[in-house]
Amino acid sequence: MSYLKTKTPRIREKRLDTLNAWLGPAKSAVGEFAGDEAVQRIRTFSQSTNDDVLHALRILSRIENSVTVIHAPRGCAAGALYHKLALGQGNWLVTNLDQKDTIMGADRKLRKAVTSAHRTYRPEVLFILSSPVAAINNDDIQAVVDELQDELELPVIPVFVTGFASRNAVTGYDIVLHSILRQLVRGREAGERNGRVNLLSVTEHRADIQEITRLLTALGLELNILPDHATPGSFVQATGARLSLSLNQDAENYLGTVLRDEYGVPYQAPGRPVGIEATGQWLVAAGKAAGLEQAAAELHRQESARIGRELGDFSLSGVRVYLSLPPGMAFSVASLVEEFGGEIAGITVSHLDVLHKARLEDIASRHPSLQIHVADGQPFEELNILRRIGPDLYIGDGNHLGQVGRLGIPVVSLEHSRLLGYDGTLILCRRISVVLKNRSFGQRLASVALPYKESWLQRSPNWHIKKEVK
Repeated sequence: MSYLKTKTPRIREKRLDTLNAWLGPAKSAVGEFAGDEAVQRIRTFSQSTNDDVLHALRILSRIENSVTVIHAPRGCAAGALYHKLALGQGNWLVTNLDQKDTIMGADRKLRKAVTSAHRTYRPEVLFILSSPVAAINNDDIQAVVDELQDELELPVIPVFVTGFASRNAVTGYDIVLHSILRQLVRGREAGERNGRVNLLSVTEHRADIQEITRLLTALGLELNILPDHATPGSFVQATGARLSLSLNQDAENYLGTVLRDEYGVPYQAPGRPVGIEATGQWLVAAGKAAGLEQAAAELHRQESARIGRELGDFSLSGVRVYLSLPPGMAFSVASLVEEFGGEIAGITVSHLDVLHKARLEDIASRHPSLQIHVADGQPFEELNILRRIGPDLYIGDGNHLGQVGRLGIPVVSLEHSRLLGYDGTLILCRRISVVLKNRSFGQRLASVALPYKESWLQRSPNWHIKKEVK
């Protein structure tokens, strides 16, 4: 069956056996994906977590020449406000549903918001983002789309997120990409190959895209970058590309898979280009897929020599590092840490699924007892683990880095920080060097008590993680 026949894609739990609650050694994590279906866990207490609305907004805010109508109470638009104020990205309106709307329906309010958005921004494409409130209210968003699409003479794309269909917020990425492909390219025949390479990017820093673009264009490749900063035409062009290259398949695996299975575009996901060796492996894999393997290998030789001279005697020998990152990034940064002689003390990831099986097997073969913690927004569990492990350095991108600092552990934040390629490696290593040499701020922060009672922290870190009972 075609991926695009249904209104929404299969949730990550069904499609990829995705787990969002787990704690144990790496060798046991491998075993979770050895059978036909992973055993799901639940939390009897959850401190906080993201939902699919936030992840959907992340993609929508970066689609060029677009506007998003968020069909929700205004609180649901907070994520869009963040993207606009912090990153200067995304045009949006919110229908501001109130109590009366949730009882009587808000189709009329949605029509008014859509026409207002079209009049104000004159976009090339308009998205209607659903929400948990709209899903519970059962507003007929599709009817509004059918009514206004011809009237406004532009694509009006409904994005049906509910906030509760999946426990894994990354499903929001799949829902947006499914909606765009279903509306813009479904039913089109795959055209002649246009010679371009689809560079699939969802979560990357703009400077990282510039670095990867620099490397690939040096090989003579013409790129079609999507969905990050793509136009509607980018998705149409993607169906005729010679190849799709992944930068982080955690986020864009669905896009690469649909383009491969529906339109015959080969999909390469050779890991993330983080660290000197991993960047070389990624570049050579990309070059091989495009018939440019020797050129890619030579470019790697030149770039790695340059970065080696820049880094000089930088080393992480004797440094125990804890990582708290999305899984694709965590495993990639783990390789970088070990490349420079460091030791991985433990890893917290937002989720785990079959996409990570090979990396888990590799880690388990070398460090079978390494503790893997699966949690999205559970800082009290993570702080409990950190107190027991006592690492020398913490690398993360969460919103609880200040709490980690209260443990006296030096912290490097990767939020909004470039990371990919040779230059990304150089920047990260320099940041780590500065943090390890200058510990005065961390020492002062360590005098501030944690916000949790000691009785909480005396419990085992997996106290609230239980096997799901069906």
